[in-house]
This record gives sequence, C-alpha cells and structure tokens, in this order.
Amino acid sequence: MASKQDEPIMVDANDFGFLDNELDTKGNWLRPLDTAKLLKGLFWIEFELSRMAMGWMSAADDWDVKGELVRLAYLHTEHMKQLQERIEELPGGGLNEKAWTPQAVQETFLRLAMAPSFASFAASYRLAVGKLYDRYASLRETLDPILEAPTLDKLNYVWMHREQMTAWGSPHARYAHAEDAAEQDLLGEWGRYIKRLWHVAFEQADARPEEWPEHPASQPAGPVPEQPGHDPRYPHVDLTRYKSAMFDPKSPTHNSVKHMIFINASEMSAAESLTYLYYGVQRMPLEFYYDIARHTWDEVRHSQMGVRRLRQMGYRTEDFSWQPSKGLTPDQLATTFPEFYASLTMVMEPCSFIKKRKSIDAFKRHGDMLSSLQSEYDIADERLHIGFGKKWGAKLFEHINDFVSAGVVAEKAKRMHLQKMGYAQEEIDRVLGSFPEFCGFATMDLTYDKY
Repeated sequence: MASKQDEPIMVDANDFGFLDNELDTKGNWLRPLDTAKLLKGLFWIEFELSRMAMGWMSAADDWDVKGELVRLAYLHTEHMKQLQERIEELPGGGLNEKAWTPQAVQETFLRLAMAPSFASFAASYRLAVGKLYDRYASLRETLDPILEAPTLDKLNYVWMHREQMTAWGSPHARYAHAEDAAEQDLLGEWGRYIKRLWHVAFEQADARPEEWPEHPASQPAGPVPEQPGHDPRYPHVDLTRYKSAMFDPKSPTHNSVKHMIFINASEMSAAESLTYLYYGVQRMPLEFYYDIARHTWDEVRHSQMGVRRLRQMGYRTEDFSWQPSKGLTPDQLATTFPEFYASLTMVMEPCSFIKKRKSIDAFKRHGDMLSSLQSEYDIADERLHIGFGKKWGAKLFEHINDFVSAGVVAEKAKRMHLQKMGYAQEEIDRVLGSFPEFCGFATMDLTYDKY
C-alpha cells in the first residue's frame, strides 16, 4: 500500500503559481499562460478590425468595394476562430463568452473607425492591420517551434491572408484622391492623428486618457451611416410603384427563369442590412458574430455570382432596377434588427427553396448548367442560414429585452412580412397554416418554361 507521501500531488489547473520556480521566464521564453495572454490581445484586435470593416461596408459607394470589405470582415472572424481554439487549449481561463473587447481597445478602434471620409477610413484600416501583422510576426519569431507548434499552426493560417489584408487600404487611402488638394490635406491630418493614437493606446506604457490626441473629425462619414452609400451602376427601383425590385417589369429578365439570376444578384441589399446588425448589436456570444459574418459573406457571394452571370449573358447592371438598402440606426434597435433577421432567415430564405429547386431543373432543360449550379450552391448556403436563424432569432429578441421563443419569432416574422405586402388579416390567418401557400403569397413565382 502506497504511503501518503507517495500519492500524486493534485494541482488546481487554474493555479499557475506552482510553476513559478520551475520555468526560466527570462529572455524570449514564453510560458503557456503568457502565450494565451498574447493571443487574447490579438483576438480582440481581429474582432475590432472585423467590426470596422463590416461597419464601413455601408458607407462605401462602390458595389465591388462593399463586397471586398465583407470579405475582409469574414476573414478576421476566421482568424478569431483559430485564435480562440488555441487560447482555450492553453491555461488562462479561455475566452469568456460574455466578455467584450477590453475598454481601451474598443475606444481606440471606435476612434479609428470614426473617420471623416472613406479614404481616411482606409488609412485607419491599413495602419491597424499592418500593426496587427507586426505583432503576429514578432510572436512567430518568439515561439519555440516544438513547444508551441500548435500555436504556430494557427498563426500560419492567419499569415496566409497577410498580403491581401495589408494591401487593401493603399489604393483607397494613397491614390484615390491624389489630385484633390483638400482631400490630401485631410488625409495628412488624419494620418498623423491615427499614428499618434495607436502609439499612445498600444505602445506607450501607462498612457492616461487625457494623453490621447484630440479626435479631428467633427462629422465622421462612418461607420454605419444613416443612409448607405449607393453605386450609380445599380439604379434603385421606384418603391412607390413596386413593392420590391423583383416586381419591376423594367428588368430584362422579368417573366423568365433567368429572373432567378437577378434575384441572386440583388442579395447585396440583404448583405448590407446584415452589416448594420453585425456592427450594431453588441455583447452577443462570439459564435453569433462568426455566424453573422459567414451569413453576410454568403449574401455577398450570391450577389457576385448573380452579377457575374448577368454580365456573361450580355446584360449591364444599369439595365435593371435594384432594391435599395436601408440603414438600421441605433434608435431602431429594439425592433428593426431582430425583425429584419427573423424575416430574412425564417421567411425569405426558406420560401426561396421552392422556386430555386424548380429553377435548377428549368436551367438544365434550357441547357444552362452554370445557372443551375448556382442555384444548387445557393440552396446549400441558405440551409445554413436558416440554422443560424433558428439559433439566434429568439436570442436576438431576448438580448434586446423582448424574450420570445424560436417558434414565436417565425410566426411573427411571417405575419409582419405579409402585412408589409398589403394582405388583409383574414388572408394572412388563412395562409399561415400552409407553408407552400404562405410562400406563394410571400414571394413571387417565375416563368420556368421561358428562358
């Protein structure tokens, strides 16, 4: 029988004091606890960069740039996933799901984001993402290649996007206004401000709030402006005549199966509304932001694949009427945010499956395999989005102090959608019990035998 002194010593996994005399912390050696702390610092910078890019998407006038910003925001959340996975493997308590960006970091990025112009925002993003990758480079050089191989594997994924991310801001900040003297002066002042801000916030030891430089932008152009930027290549539909762009007969694909491609192309307006949701709703679980970022990027992809296919068919975007995006301002938080999300994930996307499945077969009959394939991928993505809606719809209402169940959210979303389309209450009550009939009321059908 083993004596008491032979029994193993039980150690509290959250008590790291027992290691103090067993590790040489001098030089460049990092304890697991130190590595976790450094990764957490990188994690919150990634999160704020994601919010900054997503928040400024709606302020961009250019359709292509809107898509680029959502892509950047999505990649930042993919980096967050990698970092979080490693953080939770290391000692240090992991990431508290109810935690939010540390106050000093949040304040710094709010100031960086409140830029007076899109070019100034691009300068802020370029500075911050460059400083972030400088930190990644320093950490990669410090970590032991054997002891910290799991961390290095995560950082190698992040490093893969370095060139894309650090290069994005330059064309917008450096060259876009080269001949505009006033804009160059504004950019110069803004550039000096953000460099000083970063130095004080992240590089100066024990900086006090009163030492932060004065913010020079009295009228910031973003993020999440009240009126989203509009690309003139995508003229807006007259909503006084049609309840949505889908119903405007001006569109050359109207009354044909090819209108499905135009519906795809129009999904940038949904993506834009999701960016307001992503930036405006705070302190939800981290997984919420991962899912919304993926959802928003998918909507951008659908728009991109639709526009690409229309152009391949010889159309111009100017030939169509497009659904305008609507800004979701903080004063609308208690209703618009959760109602929009519930309507998108529990009405529009599930109802779209009927016509998308019919479109897949119709495009095949017409010999258009690429358009058929697009609808297949569209359905695959939107199955994922419906899952997001079931996961977050009720939680979003609950988070904004209006607790409801997922079933109540779905019912409420359907009623609101039909009410907005002008149906009488008796008709709404009748069709809600039948999903196919409800979708027939809620969306438009297509002429599948006409190409």
